[in-house]
Amino acid sequence: MHHLQQSFAISPTDLKDRYKSLMMELHPDRHSGNNSDKDSKAAGATQVTHAYDVLANPLSRALHLLELNGSSIDEGDASIIPPSILMEVMELREQIEQNTTDEELRPLLHECRTKQSELCHELTRAFQEGDVTEAKYLTSCLQYWSRIEERILDKITEV
Repeated sequence: MHHLQQSFAISPTDLKDRYKSLMMELHPDRHSGNNSDKDSKAAGATQVTHAYDVLANPLSRALHLLELNGSSIDEGDASIIPPSILMEVMELREQIEQNTTDEELRPLLHECRTKQSELCHELTRAFQEGDVTEAKYLTSCLQYWSRIEERILDKITEV
């Protein structure tokens, strides 16, 4: 979004306030004129909404910052993840599949979210220090934990 400093650490409140402010500026009722102006404002609103969606999600924000820094993560490339983390992820996935009640799944969800929070703190540091290699590694880890969270939430809704 316009005029935001490039940083992984973003205040959700500030981001939402900036989003609302920009959307008010772009609202078609605030602009009279020809259809070209209205189309331009509608396109701007679409871009602002997309930017907000990217920045509001820690994983998509990290992927975007990596891209801005000339790096990316190839889908399915587990080569930068140590085997110990892959094993931890596999074991947690097995626990998710074995547990069938909400009471059994909630602690796993908490564990997963705690891990994601820790990774986000580490990502903040890596991006602040300009350590793109570390940020790429941490973003890959965050991808795994985000997928686990999705699976747990899917399983909870199945129950």
